[in-house]
Amino acid sequence: ELPVAAGDRCVEIGSSPGGSCLALLERGLLVTGIDPAEMAPAVLAHPAFTHIRARAKDVKRGVFRDCRWLVMDANVAPNYTLDTLDGVLTHGGARPEGLVLTLKLTEPGLAAKLPAIADRLHRYGYRRVRMRQLAFNRQEVCAVVSERT
Repeated sequence: ELPVAAGDRCVEIGSSPGGSCLALLERGLLVTGIDPAEMAPAVLAHPAFTHIRARAKDVKRGVFRDCRWLVMDANVAPNYTLDTLDGVLTHGGARPEGLVLTLKLTEPGLAAKLPAIADRLHRYGYRRVRMRQLAFNRQEVCAVVSERT
């Protein structure tokens, strides 16, 4: 239900090896991937892709200002994902129309914190927060956040 369109600018934090970047590129998006790891050669070769080989916290915040979509799929605990997001949205001046976040539930007790995580995402000025458990090890949740207030 996200109105993703060709020509939209997307930033993905945790982009390596590049599967989701490639899917976005094939839909005509302009994609900036942020990850200290290497990207797949096919992704690097795409003319609409830019790779910033660094951790998100080390990237200049201006990279995020004009993005319409922000995607995060880093192999870190949810608090780190949300703290990184906070840096981008609060201190970085980014105002993306939507977010797609993969939250890694690194321990069983984190599932109980999902309502608080949803509340935190609402406080960034988004009306709609949807969370779904992903099939991978049943330890990942995808949060799709949209409809800015």
